[in-house]
Amino acid sequence: MHKVVRLAPLSAALCLCACAPSLIPGTNITDKPDTRAALDVLSKYKIASEALDSDAVLELAASTYFDNGSASRTHQPVDYENLKTAVAAEFEKLRALRMDITIKDARVQGDKAEIDYFLVLHFSLKLPSGEKWHSESDDARLTLAKMGGKWKVTSGM
Repeated sequence: MHKVVRLAPLSAALCLCACAPSLIPGTNITDKPDTRAALDVLSKYKIASEALDSDAVLELAASTYFDNGSASRTHQPVDYENLKTAVAAEFEKLRALRMDITIKDARVQGDKAEIDYFLVLHFSLKLPSGEKWHSESDDARLTLAKMGGKWKVTSGM
């Protein structure tokens, strides 16, 4: 009987551990297939941006892409057609780009998802006087929608 009594707390602890949701490493985000798939789009966005590959970035965007912009930062609203020219123009100015991303939260509800993250950009501009490195950082949000079984970015690029 003593063995059963000693094993009871251990069994209860194991049951609690088995019931606790699995988290995506380095976050407090529950590990679910749709959440992983949405986060994979952010990862692909980072890889494409760092490669200065505007075609790969645009492949991730939905044809319905629309970003309101930010009056406080003088960013104008951008739709998919504007995004095509804006991404190419921005990448043309750059010699190199590195994005450090810290995931803060990811929410998936049906066919919609939002990923909040902290972004640090390190970039080298092409200037007539040579190369000049800059850094910027800010909170960011990528909004996605599932279209044809794939997650596409609808705003936030």
